[in-house]
Amino acid sequence: MKAILLVIAIFFGIPIFACKCDTPTIKGSFESADFVFVGDVYDVNKTYFTAYWNVENVLSKVRVGKIYKSLSSDFKSKDVTFFGQQFNSCDFLFNKKDEYLIFAYIDPDTTFFYSELCLATKPLNQVSDEEFKLLEKLSKDYETQLSNSENTNPELSLVLRTPDKIINDLKRENRQVSDDNQTLKTYLIIVSLFFLVIIIFVILIRKKK
Repeated sequence: MKAILLVIAIFFGIPIFACKCDTPTIKGSFESADFVFVGDVYDVNKTYFTAYWNVENVLSKVRVGKIYKSLSSDFKSKDVTFFGQQFNSCDFLFNKKDEYLIFAYIDPDTTFFYSELCLATKPLNQVSDEEFKLLEKLSKDYETQLSNSENTNPELSLVLRTPDKIINDLKRENRQVSDDNQTLKTYLIIVSLFFLVIIIFVILIRKKK
């Protein structure tokens, strides 16, 4: 009975849904994200979906402050809505009212914004002076690039941006699946060895009798 409980505990402890990615950097997050800005989360609404688990969904209203990057130069929105799901392990949930440096994507179907744990989104008071300086430089470089792209083709930046995002998402998902499979294999080996030891132990006891 104890062996069965141990096996159950081991399997339920496997972090299958953990988000796997490299430590996010300001530069990498800036290049990956569709939008980068300072945002004030002023309203948070949480809902829960109960199936086998209680899954937290968060709708957060964000007041847009300084903009460092957007898909087009005519982005003037003062308020945007972020949606995050606990079940999607990589979603960054804005479940606390505060000011943040936000790296974000936009869902074209819902027009909701979302951020990820694989981006360098964090409370504004955790952003260093060096990181602010880097953001200013990256922003100026991006504005120059965006201006040149829009002069050639107004939709060029968006067209070129979309495949990059899809590829990055697929790479992260593949890396997560690979890591999860490796973890699962390790646990299976441990469990198999455990049962093998138990079987050998039982056989030895019976022989002594």
